[in-house]
Amino acid sequence: MRSAVFKAVIWTLFAIGLIGAGLGIAELHVEWIVASLIVASVSGLVLLRIRADAHPEMEMGIDLERPARRVSAG
Repeated sequence: MRSAVFKAVIWTLFAIGLIGAGLGIAELHVEWIVASLIVASVSGLVLLRIRADAHPEMEMGIDLERPARRVSAG
């Protein structure tokens, strides 16, 4: 389980990325926009991973031999 400090840092990076992209668009600086969107995207993916790891009961059971068939949970 991830610590609250780690989550706070990732949320801060996500917010900074979005704010930086907005400022980059307002100032017409392509480098700012690209860098800020990369930071926001990566931190957003990390947040999604933390959320998925926190709820293992929501895992989808998929049979890898036959992808169209679901495996019952439990």
